[in-house]
Amino acid sequence: MAQLRAGIVGAGIAGASCAGTLAAAGWDVEVFEQAPTAGGRIFTQQLNTGWAMMGSPFISAKREPFRSQLRDWVRQGWLVPLRGNVWLGRAADAWAHTQLKNHYTLQIEPAQLMQHLLGTARLHTQTRVATLQPRTIILENGQTMGNYDCVICSVPAPQAIPMLDALPRLRERLVDVRYRPVWSFLMRWEGGPAVDVIQFDDHLLKLAVRQTAGGEGLWMVHSSNEFAETYLEASAMEACTRGASALMGLLGLPWPVEVEASHLWRHAQPEGSIGGFWLGDRENRVALIGDGIAGTGVERAWESGVRLAQSLVQAKAELTNCPVDLDVDQFVS
Repeated sequence: MAQLRAGIVGAGIAGASCAGTLAAAGWDVEVFEQAPTAGGRIFTQQLNTGWAMMGSPFISAKREPFRSQLRDWVRQGWLVPLRGNVWLGRAADAWAHTQLKNHYTLQIEPAQLMQHLLGTARLHTQTRVATLQPRTIILENGQTMGNYDCVICSVPAPQAIPMLDALPRLRERLVDVRYRPVWSFLMRWEGGPAVDVIQFDDHLLKLAVRQTAGGEGLWMVHSSNEFAETYLEASAMEACTRGASALMGLLGLPWPVEVEASHLWRHAQPEGSIGGFWLGDRENRVALIGDGIAGTGVERAWESGVRLAQSLVQAKAELTNCPVDLDVDQFVS
């Protein structure tokens, strides 16, 4: 039997996990990513002092099989458990302390983790996709990449919808998916609590995580959804000023806060999800994966990509005359 081929749009956790699982099973896999590197919200900010995370603050697992996957990544030296203290938001001007369980931080740069996930799949970065058609990907430059056994889209719903005019059954399922934004800031300051994570009880800021790979006093600070919606169209300078001011007020810092980088995640958190792990159109050999389908978080994204890939691999073994068995009205949970 000829080698099966998959074209995947988006190299975040869902897309990379799907690509690597298929490639390990012998598929010929191409991944198209518009950013300079793979990762999606597992995103690295390079600094003179090292590197820092600008996306997901850590990786956590609530259930199997992702817990086992994270333990394996720890054995590989890619992750380390987050064992530091957590400062929880104020109640009557007091702070509570706790410790996180089943939460991990990266020991290697996110780009390296993504390369491990992709395996032998071929990654095309800075490559924009214009349209998805049955078994076909059309790039923004007009190039047609076709004859795939399956085309898989792993980007947020607002980015996927314009690609799906030729696939109305899939397009219609995404139109009600909404996302809430988050501003992320890399901030450096002196003083403050001697902890690794600060969880704010505040309408402006949500979370701060110490970035040990970026040098002394560096933190990644996530805004609340409300803050990001208020400053959705603001300049980065204004958002940084507002965020730093909020942080100084919450922590009572004696020195000005230096903001070294910022990023607006417009599609940070889907409100609800379609359900299941993927959405597929069997006739046209196209499938959708990612958080808009499976739900928020790295764990759900990983499950979405891996579960679809496993289903395709199983279908290959069982249905030699129809390697892809997907249905737009059928979900697997």
